[in-house]
Amino acid sequence: MKYIIAIALLCGILYSCKKVEEVRYQAADNVYFNLLSDTTKQIHTDSIVYSFALFPDKAVDTVFLPVRISGSRIKTDRKFKIEVVDSATTAVAGVHYKPLDESYTMPADSGITRVPVILLNTDPELVNKTVRIKFNLVATPDFQVDYRQWDTLHVIFSNRLEKPLWWNIWIGELGVYSRVKHELFIRVSGTTELPATNSDGTIIPKVLYFTRRFKAFLADPVQWVKDNPDAGYIITPADNGNYYFYSPANPDKKYLLELNPADNRYYFRDENGNRIV
Repeated sequence: MKYIIAIALLCGILYSCKKVEEVRYQAADNVYFNLLSDTTKQIHTDSIVYSFALFPDKAVDTVFLPVRISGSRIKTDRKFKIEVVDSATTAVAGVHYKPLDESYTMPADSGITRVPVILLNTDPELVNKTVRIKFNLVATPDFQVDYRQWDTLHVIFSNRLEKPLWWNIWIGELGVYSRVKHELFIRVSGTTELPATNSDGTIIPKVLYFTRRFKAFLADPVQWVKDNPDAGYIITPADNGNYYFYSPANPDKKYLLELNPADNRYYFRDENGNRIV
């Protein structure tokens, strides 16, 4: 009798197991902007800063908006859309950038793509002003846009130097930012940019090489030019015991080097008239 009861209970358990259905959570696939200021810590940022002043020979250049999916990769292409938010955009389509496409493709079996944005250096006023474009991801039948903190991205650009994100990272070495100081850094440091993170100890010696080269220049520009003849810069006399620092290849762009009698040192001045230290 006990044997029959045991068999009956086992059959009941097996039957009830067949009736249990697997429950899975199915979230819609999403797209978001995946622009990182620190790749090691996966820290997101919402702005790309660009200047044609770094590339004086270019009339056109391209920046890329990184778009990533949250969800499943599939074996077919899918479409997503990006729109320009007119109320937060000062750049003019066709003047400062080429208009966007109607939609963009997330390739099959891929979880990330880069959308090209073509910037134009045809407006002479870009020397005096900075313009911006605000981009916003838009839902499509293929993708939702549920990550609201990462659904917008800005491109900020001009034909003058803009304060880069890495300047604040290394402000202890570089000091207070100014455009003139930035220009001088590019001309004498040996690099146009520094890493956007200080969390990697292996890069610090290289960064210190660039920043200390720059500091040596600011401390004594005359001696620096003598010690670095291959850099291609010269210093020539100006009025009142001052000097000009410039490249013979571009003599129209000169930096005035003024003597400060109080400490008998020479200083450059920034766009606001402050001494650069």
